[in-house]
Amino acid sequence: MSESVLEAVTSSAHVVRALLARRSAWPLGAPAPDDAALRQILQAAACAPDHGQLTPWRAQYVRDDARHALLQRVLAHPLAQSQEALALHGKYTAKLTTAPLVLVLAARVQEHPKVPEFEQLLSCGAAAMNMLNAACLLGFHGFWSSTPGLLGQLLKEVMGFAPTDHMLGLLNLGTAVQKQAVPAQRPAPEVFAKQWQP
Repeated sequence: MSESVLEAVTSSAHVVRALLARRSAWPLGAPAPDDAALRQILQAAACAPDHGQLTPWRAQYVRDDARHALLQRVLAHPLAQSQEALALHGKYTAKLTTAPLVLVLAARVQEHPKVPEFEQLLSCGAAAMNMLNAACLLGFHGFWSSTPGLLGQLLKEVMGFAPTDHMLGLLNLGTAVQKQAVPAQRPAPEVFAKQWQP
C-alpha cells in the first residue's frame, strides 16, 4: 500500500471514529464556530440528498447580543402574552440564549409531482444532521432542540420565515460546558438492521 493511500485510509478511519463519538451536549458555551467554520457547516447542509434540487431546508442564525435582541422581540410579541406562553418564558430564554450560536431551522416544502412532502422533510433532517456532523468534525458540539409551545410560531413571525414554512427547531452550536464522562449508549446495529436473504 502506497504512503498516500495509507494516509487517506488512516484519515478516513479517524473521521469515522470522530463521527461515532459524536453526541449532543448541553449547555453550550464559547467558543462557537466563527464565520469561516459556520460557512463550512452550512456547506455541509447543502450535501444532503435533495431529490429535485428543491433545497427545502432554511436556516437563520443568531449569535452574541443578537440572541438577546431576538428573545426580547419574541417575548414582546402579542402571541407571547397568552397564559400558555407566559408559563414558558423562562424556557424560551434558555432555548435562545444558552448556546453562543443558534440556528433556527425550517422546512420550505413545495408541491412537486416527483418529490412528496416526506422526502423534502427527510432532506431537511439530513441537512441538519450534516451540520451537526460538520460541527463535530470541526471540534464543536451541538444540540438539536424543539421549539416548545408557541415558540416555533413566534420565531416564524419575528424572524420573517415564510408563512408556509414548517419550523424544525433550533440547532445550538458551541463548546460543551461539562465534560461527558460516560460514553453515549448506542444500540448495536443488530437491533435495527439485518441482512435479508431470499
